[in-house]
Amino acid sequence: MIKRILLRILLVLGIIIAVLVVNYFMFGIIATGVSEGEPIENRDPERVALLVIDIQEGTTGSISFTESYIDQSESLIADVNRLVSEAVASGWHIIWIRTEVTNPLINVLNSTLARGSLGAELDRRLDTSIGELVVKKRNDSFINTPLDSILEERGIGRLVLAGLDAEHCVLNAIEAAVNRGYELTVFEETVIAEDDAKMAEMLETYKAMGVELLSMK
Repeated sequence: MIKRILLRILLVLGIIIAVLVVNYFMFGIIATGVSEGEPIENRDPERVALLVIDIQEGTTGSISFTESYIDQSESLIADVNRLVSEAVASGWHIIWIRTEVTNPLINVLNSTLARGSLGAELDRRLDTSIGELVVKKRNDSFINTPLDSILEERGIGRLVLAGLDAEHCVLNAIEAAVNRGYELTVFEETVIAEDDAKMAEMLETYKAMGVELLSMK
């Protein structure tokens, strides 16, 4: 009798684990999709928006579990704050983009970026006194967010992207922006990856996609 009960408990636990794992992989597939969008028309490349992506307490800040992001965070945030200051002086529109996860099964496995959590908030070291906030639930900053309409209303023709990760959310935003026809710029010091080799690889990828690469120096 006890053995039968234990077997049933193990079966239930196995089913729960299987559901969590399948949900996790399905979430990953859905989250990494890139939107096609509508090609922009007659936009002025002199009208610029700075998109600062996923610099959050759960990625670079107080509850991050990624040591490489933490190690790079001070220099990243200093350069991003400097870029924001220069962007404001140049009349660029500033958009802060952060991720929050609302899938309860994913949050069981990792609640670092769960909606309402500290990790979902922007890194407190950022100077966010100017600009507006866009909240996304996927890697592509355009999917199910007001980003398209914000850029259209302001006639933005060029996007400057900063943040992380170079291989994931920044890359997806670049791909989506290329699909829409934006001119693109990245300042190398304002984007990070998990290691230098991957960062160098992604900069080459950006260049091949037509992104203008500049330096804060």
